[in-house]
Amino acid sequence: MNEFVIDFIYNGAPYSGLVTPKKDNGSVYYSVKLESENQESQLDVIAIACESDKMDWCFKCPDGEESQANIDKGFLHEIGEAIEKYQSQL
Repeated sequence: MNEFVIDFIYNGAPYSGLVTPKKDNGSVYYSVKLESENQESQLDVIAIACESDKMDWCFKCPDGEESQANIDKGFLHEIGEAIEKYQSQL
């Protein structure tokens, strides 16, 4: 499981992220470090495929806090879609 880069546009701003797949207790999760050309700040989240019949994503901050409360759900959805898009090209 190698690192890969995702790129997407959200609300007109381009984002790029380094995604590092990791395994924990047999489950795969993704450490995502995002940055935007328009912003100097960097976002670090952990993406996990939620347990459901459809492909949904759950997100946490590396410190264990739930990121959904702090980050736009549409933005998090775009991160998950970008990961899925990359995986579908393999």
